[in-house]
Amino acid sequence: MELIMALPRLTGLEYYWFGKSQSLVSAYSRHRSMELGPAVADVVLAIKIDAKTCYTGHQSLRRLAERLDNESVDAALMEALAVPNDGKNVENNRRVEAMRCLSSLFFVTADELQAEKERL
Repeated sequence: MELIMALPRLTGLEYYWFGKSQSLVSAYSRHRSMELGPAVADVVLAIKIDAKTCYTGHQSLRRLAERLDNESVDAALMEALAVPNDGKNVENNRRVEAMRCLSSLFFVTADELQAEKERL
């Protein structure tokens, strides 16, 4: 809990993006037949379009990526401390996988947007 409190507050738009990301993470963790790649690509594209319209979009994407990265670390830690339960373990592993995937793509997207901004 202390880790979350130490993170900077998300702006309204960042919070909206975080909600979209968490919806994907939740769906992916529950539906084993769901493919992560296409689902992540859809969310990242939608958020990238939003981020392009903001002057600080690349910074917002980095804050979002950091938040998701921290959430994945917390979830992995909780998994390590949990009593083995195959159903829950698989679900949590999928949550961590989705958060890490989103986080890494948001970092890459933030770098792309920053490079575009510097070119202009």
